[in-house]
Amino acid sequence: MGIGVISPYAAFTESVKKSAAEWNIPIEIGEGALNRGLYNARKLIENHGVNVIVARGATATFLEEKLDIPVVKVTFTNYDLLKVFKQAKDVSSHITFIDHYDHEPMTDLSFMEDMLDITIDLKQYQDEKEITEHLNNMDTDREPVLVGTAQCVARSATKKGMKAFIVNSSDLAIADALKRAHELSDLYKKEKLHQAHLETIISNAFDGVIATNASGKVIVYNDIARDVLGIKKENILGRYIEKSTHPYVRKVWGHGETVSRGIITLGEKRYVINRIPLASFENSIVITFQEIDQLMDLNSEVRSRLHHRRFYAKHTFEDIIYTSSLMKGTVQIANEYSKSECAVLIQGESGTGKELFAQSIHNASTRRDGPFIAINCAALPSNLLESELFGYEEGSFTGAKKGGKSGLFEMAHQGTLFLDEIGELPVELQTRLLRVLQEKEVMRVGGQKIIPVDVRVISATNKNLFESIAAHEFREDLYYRLNILQVNVPPLRKRKDDIPDLITFIWKKKSDQPLQVSNSMWDKLMAYHWPGNIRELENVVERMQILASSSVLNSEDFIFNHSQQPQPQSGTAASMDDDHLQVKIGAMKEMEKDIIQQLDERFDGNKQQIANILGVSRTTLWKKLNVEHTKAN
Repeated sequence: MGIGVISPYAAFTESVKKSAAEWNIPIEIGEGALNRGLYNARKLIENHGVNVIVARGATATFLEEKLDIPVVKVTFTNYDLLKVFKQAKDVSSHITFIDHYDHEPMTDLSFMEDMLDITIDLKQYQDEKEITEHLNNMDTDREPVLVGTAQCVARSATKKGMKAFIVNSSDLAIADALKRAHELSDLYKKEKLHQAHLETIISNAFDGVIATNASGKVIVYNDIARDVLGIKKENILGRYIEKSTHPYVRKVWGHGETVSRGIITLGEKRYVINRIPLASFENSIVITFQEIDQLMDLNSEVRSRLHHRRFYAKHTFEDIIYTSSLMKGTVQIANEYSKSECAVLIQGESGTGKELFAQSIHNASTRRDGPFIAINCAALPSNLLESELFGYEEGSFTGAKKGGKSGLFEMAHQGTLFLDEIGELPVELQTRLLRVLQEKEVMRVGGQKIIPVDVRVISATNKNLFESIAAHEFREDLYYRLNILQVNVPPLRKRKDDIPDLITFIWKKKSDQPLQVSNSMWDKLMAYHWPGNIRELENVVERMQILASSSVLNSEDFIFNHSQQPQPQSGTAASMDDDHLQVKIGAMKEMEKDIIQQLDERFDGNKQQIANILGVSRTTLWKKLNVEHTKAN
């Protein structure tokens, strides 16, 4: 949408193009005057969606009457008129001035006659037919000289062999009209958007809505109001509501007095009604009403869904148990990130508590009062995951729910959507997710309507997404869209100072008995590698409670599964000290390979971190890894 220009002559077109380029104003140009100008204006509206037309003189007045969009007139001054009369005087001192009816000269024509010592015969017209009549009635005994304000005057005069001069618009006047049109176009767009928003809100409201203008005529009447009252739109829109004799309308209208949350009965159903007169506009009123049973059902459904679908976050940062400096730093970073609206990627091994961090970030953010929705991207097949995330319309696939279904993005509006195991998201859905994150709008499966959403996305993964990108299993652009802020939740083996507090906390949740653990058992608990992290720790504590014969635990053999016990490898196993490695002395290449493998395991495949520790670039590290891989094959 933009500005359309109806140009009466070539010089006008060139001036318009020059001014539009100088002021960076987008335009579409059609040439012609009056009827032809109208034809071209309608083409510009239809083909280019212009919302403002710029034209001059009689054509502008004509277009104002015929078009539903604003028309900006290009004016000319008496100085412009004076210049043309001076040119015409060189041919004859008797000049016929053919002007449109609506033009009112800033100065009396008699003043120009005296100044230039000429005689001006004014002829006015409403359309081209009257111009022709004026020309036919002119005295042809002497050579007539014409001055006109429209190009059609010159065209008609030339056909009759008459000399004609046209009052052209100055570059300054054209530039001024374009700037005014540009401002008007922007206002028009904003108003249309505002109107579209209102129409969408009214059409999709749960309430019946009726509104009147300052005269008391109905100007808004949505579908729900139609269904409740049983009156067709054409039988109520544009009519005076207070004069209606329909019994339901009389009840809804009352006496036009203000009502807030009132109760009325229509037939066998009861409705909550609000009636709000607009103080600044006499007789203008807005009425909304909703069925009470429907309102109660909706309230019950929302509460049920919020509880059972876990549309809330129950954990905060205070629920995270830690004493280690590593975990303290991680919590501080995550807490700072909660103040932002940017996407967060939480990385960590399975069982480290990634969702606990996601819920804590949500509850510390400005979205804490909005929904928190979690979905595991690995838990559903691709087709079901798509409909869960984006929703679907009725009939979009076999088994689709009648009326369709909102997707999780819609449900998480003004809240947080937690995408767990994002690394398992199918590639075909990654493209749709990327578009939603970029455009902040969704389209349901099988739908045509764009739905704007305001959602903060927190995602989590236990995979190395860089390796997934290299294997073409994860989109690189989506990774950077999700990984604006990053939280790395450390595995339990790297925060062993937290183990005593964690065991005590878990024990107290499950038992009223005091926890008493022998020193040797504490040693074993502290030395264990904990590949299952907190989840495995919870299992171990539960086994301790079930199998212990008393509150004092002396046996150690039952705590861990035998297959899970750490088995040191002769000569090459890494020690559990985070600052040291054990490497079997041998050839330099073998020792180097051993070091890289151990670091790769310790730092969960984070190649950048390994490269930093070794003091080499990632490129060098990848080359060494590829060389070993090539040799192995």
